[in-house]
Amino acid sequence: MQTSAERVAALLLAFGEGGAGSSHRVSDLARIVGRERSQVSRMLHALERGGLVEQDPETRSYRLGWSLLVLAAGAGDAALLRAARPVLRNAVARTGEVALLSVQRGNRSLTVLREESAQSLRAGGWVGRSSPMHCTASGRALLFDSDDDLVAALTADDLLAPAHGLAAPRDLNELLDRLHAERERGHTVASEEVEIGLTSVGVPVRGPAGDLIAVVNISGPTSRLVTRVDEVARRLRAAASGLEAALAQPHRASPSGTTRTSSAPAQPGLTPDGRAT
Repeated sequence: MQTSAERVAALLLAFGEGGAGSSHRVSDLARIVGRERSQVSRMLHALERGGLVEQDPETRSYRLGWSLLVLAAGAGDAALLRAARPVLRNAVARTGEVALLSVQRGNRSLTVLREESAQSLRAGGWVGRSSPMHCTASGRALLFDSDDDLVAALTADDLLAPAHGLAAPRDLNELLDRLHAERERGHTVASEEVEIGLTSVGVPVRGPAGDLIAVVNISGPTSRLVTRVDEVARRLRAAASGLEAALAQPHRASPSGTTRTSSAPAQPGLTPDGRAT
């Protein structure tokens, strides 16, 4: 059973569905979090009094409040998010599909950045959504540096109670076989695993010290992506390399006193946003 704090956290994370700055009706939020509309309405009123959400007086829909957005601006790895945004935008432009950046939080893959595509039919996680590691492209890519014992520990709970697509790994042996093959290829593919009709491709991103810090991911309807996996994986490898090059750049002070990344590419042949030169 969820605690009160967990229910509030789930409600705030639900605002990530639909993209940053989006508004939601009470009924939509209730559906997302799986709660009664009256319960969600009471929580929203309390959050509004605290300045964490705001209600539009005309539409009666809710959006995140400025107080929460200011707090969020200082959260996470600002350098990673700043460098990743143009990389994801370029990946969207080249593939036509949603691009995401995910990091590991405990035994989950957490989406921290999303760039939309122009396609009318789109798929993929929203910012703030956490997903199991065994049956998602981002999750398995985050496991690339984990030994088999750690993989078992991180995925044990989800493998014991699977509730995912028909193609998800059914046990640890199947997961390890899939993960070992994906390590050799350098990218992961999860098709019809976490959600029927969804295919995702993931490539790990490494920090300047060589440690695995994030995953870039392209997600879309299986009908569009399943025949383009090799092409998408190639685009994502270029995107990951571009992001790694941007993160390796020394930071210098700008005239305003903030820091910024040098515009000169550190890796020959790639710009910091993953485009070939």
